[in-house]
Amino acid sequence: MDKSIFTLGGSSWVNLVNTIYVSNKQEIDILANASSALQWLKGNNLLRKSDAEALEKKEILESLLVELHTIRTLCKTILAEIEQRGELSLNTANTIKIAVENLQVSPTISENLKMTFEGETVEDHVLYSILDSLLDTLENIPLERIRKCNHEECKLYFVDTSKGGKRRWCSMELCGNRKKAAEFYSKKKKK
Repeated sequence: MDKSIFTLGGSSWVNLVNTIYVSNKQEIDILANASSALQWLKGNNLLRKSDAEALEKKEILESLLVELHTIRTLCKTILAEIEQRGELSLNTANTIKIAVENLQVSPTISENLKMTFEGETVEDHVLYSILDSLLDTLENIPLERIRKCNHEECKLYFVDTSKGGKRRWCSMELCGNRKKAAEFYSKKKKK
């Protein structure tokens, strides 16, 4: 598994949606097994040092995976509404609000003496981090810069933070070069 796919979306909530992707014309779900899910969580810096020990308990890990599936579904709905409507429905906004209100978080002081928030459990911490990234993106990034990769076989999304806002591919290496090479060879065949 190419671990670069873990963070292509540019924000952990988009990366969560991207945990379902296509490779060699097969759909892969990173959250389908505990090992790859843990790699994804670590790759997105969603775990604290203390969380690794808690996740050794099978029931905690399984509960977290269920919650990640639920939040992933919400994030997919958000992306679909952005694509189709250019805005979130009131129902989706309320669902986000309920998800946030159900979290148990506490303020803490980081190493550089900045006040931050942490979930009281592993689940709360991971979900808080993902929902925080969602709300930060929705507040600070124009919705038209949250988009799906232009490659017809790709189903990954990304937050376009490029200066010009013209990014088309989830990754130039994965999709951009593939598309450009296909177009080049197609033109060459026609000659």
